[in-house]
Amino acid sequence: MGPTLGTMIRFASASRRRAAVATRIAAAPLKAPIAMPMVAALLMLGPADAGYAQDSPPDSIPGAVPAAPSEGAPSDAAPLDEEVRPAGITYEVEITGVEDEGLRGTLRDASTLVELKDDHPPSLIGLERRADSDRDRLQTALRSAGYYDAKLDIRIDDPAAAGTLPAGGQAPPVKVTVAVTPGPLYHIKTVTVRGVSNSTGSSTLPKELATDDLGLVAGAPAIAQKVLDAESELVGRLSKRGYAFAKVPDREVVVDHSDRTMDVTYSVDPGPLTRYGATRIEGLEKVDEDLVRGRLAWKEGQVYDPGATDRARQDIAALQVFDTVRVRMADEPGPDGVTPVIVSVGERKRRFIGGGVTYSTEDGVGANAYWGHRNLFGGAEQLRVGVDVGRVAGSSGGTSSKGNDLPDLRFSVNFRKPDFLAVKQSLLVNFAVVNDQPPAYSRVASELTVKLERPLTDQLTVSYGVTGERGRVRTEDTTYQTSFIGVPLGAAWNGTDNLLNPTSGQRASLQVTPWFPVGGDTKSPFTSILLNGSTYYDLGKDGRYVAAGRIGLGSILGTSLSDIPPDHRFYAGGGGSVRGYGFQKAGPRDRYDDPVGGRSLFEIGAELRIKVTENIGVVPFVDAGTVYDKAYPDFSEPLRVGAGLGLRYYTDFGPLRVDVGVPLNPASGDSRWQLYLSLGQAF
Repeated sequence: MGPTLGTMIRFASASRRRAAVATRIAAAPLKAPIAMPMVAALLMLGPADAGYAQDSPPDSIPGAVPAAPSEGAPSDAAPLDEEVRPAGITYEVEITGVEDEGLRGTLRDASTLVELKDDHPPSLIGLERRADSDRDRLQTALRSAGYYDAKLDIRIDDPAAAGTLPAGGQAPPVKVTVAVTPGPLYHIKTVTVRGVSNSTGSSTLPKELATDDLGLVAGAPAIAQKVLDAESELVGRLSKRGYAFAKVPDREVVVDHSDRTMDVTYSVDPGPLTRYGATRIEGLEKVDEDLVRGRLAWKEGQVYDPGATDRARQDIAALQVFDTVRVRMADEPGPDGVTPVIVSVGERKRRFIGGGVTYSTEDGVGANAYWGHRNLFGGAEQLRVGVDVGRVAGSSGGTSSKGNDLPDLRFSVNFRKPDFLAVKQSLLVNFAVVNDQPPAYSRVASELTVKLERPLTDQLTVSYGVTGERGRVRTEDTTYQTSFIGVPLGAAWNGTDNLLNPTSGQRASLQVTPWFPVGGDTKSPFTSILLNGSTYYDLGKDGRYVAAGRIGLGSILGTSLSDIPPDHRFYAGGGGSVRGYGFQKAGPRDRYDDPVGGRSLFEIGAELRIKVTENIGVVPFVDAGTVYDKAYPDFSEPLRVGAGLGLRYYTDFGPLRVDVGVPLNPASGDSRWQLYLSLGQAF
């Protein structure tokens, strides 16, 4: 048997003629479990395992929740002496007398009549019992919203009983009318916070605890959820000050019907000041324990900090080798508040495989496949080996003098070691052999990059390293032998709420790479600079209407365009650039109608992401951009503009994207439209 709720009736002096009802948590047997249909109805809950009993009529208990039917209790079933309709009783529910849409929604959410509307009771008596059970539930909902003098009248009108059956004999739906008279709204009168007395009789409440600005102010509506929120705020403030076991063992709510006010008193037990003790790690199989311990954001003996505990959980999860990560203090405080910490993890499968397919009308069909290992040597080292095949059909590269008969091919090996030389600093080694045939050139090359990546803040990450490449690049007129050493320097800032489907915030990235020739046909060093930024704004504050915009700027300094190999120039056009144009084709062309590329780049785009359902969305968009011969965009070339409409299917791993774009000012010979299929938003 669980504990229940008792009631205590207090009367003020007769001269004030004030009657108040107070409720407290008490211990008494409970005959049936309690249904909790909404969080607001938890107004009178104390500890998590507390329940209710009822010693007075429900109307006298502020926020009390009516008992749900227990096993063996009366149900909607019809008695033997009542005629039961084979298809059950169909009915319609109408709530009248409530103008506030928020209150109407609260009542509908609490109503069994509404929730079980499609579960037809077998008889009218079953429907009446369902309506009777709604009376207490709806009164609870009204009290939770601050209406303690509300009145309810539930009326059931059966057209069949009135002899109004249609000629076909099928009974029309029974009409259930819930007439509500909310009455006046009650308001908060006083809010008191007091500490629980300790063994010396003094209060245990820390002097530094702020008890104002709890969201409950005199004159505010007496809404149950606000009372609960204020209690959570008190516990949260104590937790931030190191009191990990803080609780509110007693909450007293007094409703005064004479002046329609509510007095709220919280009794707070902060518990001991908590310090981190020894940490125990559970669930490890193949991952080194030292790796996990290196991500703990505290030292033993340090005062408890919920922010540090949460950061440790996030940092451990960022290793990407665990399915679950839980970081918690022991259930009971230790001596002098020094409490053990328990880190529980569940390891993911170490090996994985995957693949994908892409398509656009310009680039044709592409596919990729990969194999990987998440924990190669026990330190969460990640290895990924992949093969990408592009332009299998519809390729704009082709078999001209600059191309060959092979499709685009890329074989790559990627290795990442976390916590290399420092916590959160990763070593990245990327190797690739490529055969590319985009519209502008044909290239066969090998590339090797070694760099370090380090987050400076939760949003800002920097990277630095060295890269080398060697290859051959062909155009219709020229063949370039290339050999370079580069020093890539990068910074990325991500303030969005989601990586693949952001609805708010901003992103920005800067990549600066000085290139130094070490042989080949290029003699002059040059520096490539690329800046991208995007912003997202949730118009409806619920993710259904998101406005998104992006801008891209690029510049190559140090030499002329003719001295820069075509694979190091900037190009515009394609599914991730200016939609409506083919890949690399939103820019100037040579006499063979191939893209020339440029030393500078300017791109801009905007779209409106509209969710039609939870899984389907439409995205109208417009993009513009081109490249220039100068080291900075001088707008000597006309901007190529494309517009179109996209379809999104939202999945747990990101949106599937289908975009159809048309060029608004195409060059001669450009396609009239382009189709793009991929995973993730365009930007």
